[in-house]
Amino acid sequence: MDRFLTMGRLSVLAAVFGCLALVSAHAAIANTDAELFAQKLVDQGVGILRNTGDPARRAKFREFITQYADARKTAMFTLGNYRRTASDTDLEAFVQAFTDYATAVYESRLDQYKGQTLKVVNSIDNKPGDVTVNTVVVDPNAREPLRVAFRLLGGGGSYRFVDVQVAGIWLSIEQREQFSAFLSQNNGSVPRLTAHLSTQAQQINSGMAQR
Repeated sequence: MDRFLTMGRLSVLAAVFGCLALVSAHAAIANTDAELFAQKLVDQGVGILRNTGDPARRAKFREFITQYADARKTAMFTLGNYRRTASDTDLEAFVQAFTDYATAVYESRLDQYKGQTLKVVNSIDNKPGDVTVNTVVVDPNAREPLRVAFRLLGGGGSYRFVDVQVAGIWLSIEQREQFSAFLSQNNGSVPRLTAHLSTQAQQINSGMAQR
């Protein structure tokens, strides 16, 4: 009897571990389609920034961001619950200011790698149509490779990115925390945040122009 009980317990444990293995395998399924898209994306973006002698470089990079980034979705996420009480007019103005600000931030961050290469290493399907693609910055002088991840929404070779992670920090989450702190100190005024982002974008662009 004890032998049968032991075998029964082992069978249950085997089934449990088998299910866990299947779940883990499903969560770690790579998305080759998204990986190929992400590699093309980073190559194009860094390629634009690498061409420092092009007077239209900034305009081309903004066009690149407009084409491939879902700035509206990211903007709404960064506002958190404050978006529920803002008027449509204030939200539209915020999205425009956020787009300018995000473009400046992306340019500033990616400009650091214009002399290097970002290589896709793997990806994870978060859920259907939602993929995280992981890359590393190829730098032979670095002790440890810097990891940069992109969150892509879409499928079938057509995606838009909604977030970028650098050294383990998701940019949109960092921005949401910063915006929440600003709004809590400014009576939840979205127009004040909009004006603040416009100023921030100008400062980042001025700093980029001096490089």
